[in-house]
Amino acid sequence: MSIANQLSLPQQKLSGTVILEPSKSISNRALIIRSLCKDPFEIHRLSTSDDTDALIAMLASTDEVLYSGHAGSSYRFMVARACLGDREVKIDASEQLRRRPIGPLVKALQALGADITYLNKEGFPPLQVRPTNKLGVDVNEVTLQAGISSQYLTALLLIAPMLPKGLTIHLTGELVSASYVQMTLAMMSYFGIQHQWTDDTIRIEHGAYIAKDYAVEGDWSAASYFYSMAALAEQAEIFIEGLKEDSIQGDAVTKDIYAQLGVETTFTENGLVINKKGIKEKLKEFKYDFSLCPDIAQTVMVTLAGLGVKGVLTGLKTLRIKETDRILAMFTELERVKTKLLVKEEGEELTVILVGKAKWKDRGRFNTYEDHRMAMAFTPLACIHPVIIKDPDVVSKSYPGFWKDIATIGIKCEKIKVK
Repeated sequence: MSIANQLSLPQQKLSGTVILEPSKSISNRALIIRSLCKDPFEIHRLSTSDDTDALIAMLASTDEVLYSGHAGSSYRFMVARACLGDREVKIDASEQLRRRPIGPLVKALQALGADITYLNKEGFPPLQVRPTNKLGVDVNEVTLQAGISSQYLTALLLIAPMLPKGLTIHLTGELVSASYVQMTLAMMSYFGIQHQWTDDTIRIEHGAYIAKDYAVEGDWSAASYFYSMAALAEQAEIFIEGLKEDSIQGDAVTKDIYAQLGVETTFTENGLVINKKGIKEKLKEFKYDFSLCPDIAQTVMVTLAGLGVKGVLTGLKTLRIKETDRILAMFTELERVKTKLLVKEEGEELTVILVGKAKWKDRGRFNTYEDHRMAMAFTPLACIHPVIIKDPDVVSKSYPGFWKDIATIGIKCEKIKVK
């Protein structure tokens, strides 16, 4: 037997206030930048996620072994950061993260003179990083495969000013999740580091980060789940505190996506209000390219299934190598509620066509595959009919307060035992 969350919506309307979890993506970048600053500075509203906690622990540790757990971005950023260190460290991870590739980043760092060794399977964690005085001395120009993960590029960009001759990065292939790279560069600019980006080449000069206090925005990826709940409820009025209209996050397009699905956004001084007032004319087909916002794709798939709107979704190739194969996981779990995912893969392009309206008897049961976004993406279906989310604690990876926050707007959450 294991513990699961049984979720339902006892009333017609969702309403209440949510103080949104700070962005872990922004938090992790700010932590690396602070670790590279000569002077300390305050980071206000730091994420409380497992991923950010893992990075904080690794940066503060004096142990020979650093452990990242499931935290992919924390692992990749720490590998690059450790190459600037003065001691030998082993950087390990959970079994899940050991299955996620690290090869392109390691290859680029080794080309710059880093001393990195694979301790198990080549191309994957864990790694041994030894100190060297050669990093960026003889070579300050690398080529990086850009079509796998933007986190590799961000890891290199964050340490680039520390290299004695700066760093030039040539990108090959189509850059994925470019909005996260733009986030990185915007934060570096805030801390005094400029860049030149021409065609497929990014140049960062040698320089020093300037210590300045920093306030972390609320997480737009987390906000997407509340937009999904609003879209699937009969009525909704939810105030979300901590989001900005001029956000540096690519997932801020959530407001535009859900405007097509009947959810209105009004910004306030401290955040925004999302509203759904009654049933609007149903959208017949929804098309969107998620190349810049892959983390909200699962949420939108579930929303479309709940509304019975046909979806044609592109820009999803990175979902194959996240915490789980998210395409396969979505195919399997949506099939439980009579919704089909048709997957087309042509070269590097992956298109999903979603057909059917979600329906189920009794309580729909959903597996989460050790993936926080699977748990949160399927929660909004509770606005239609009760559901059961297995392994609910997985949300702590990015949003520890998720179950508490959905209760504040009217979702009933009960712990139950399941086989």
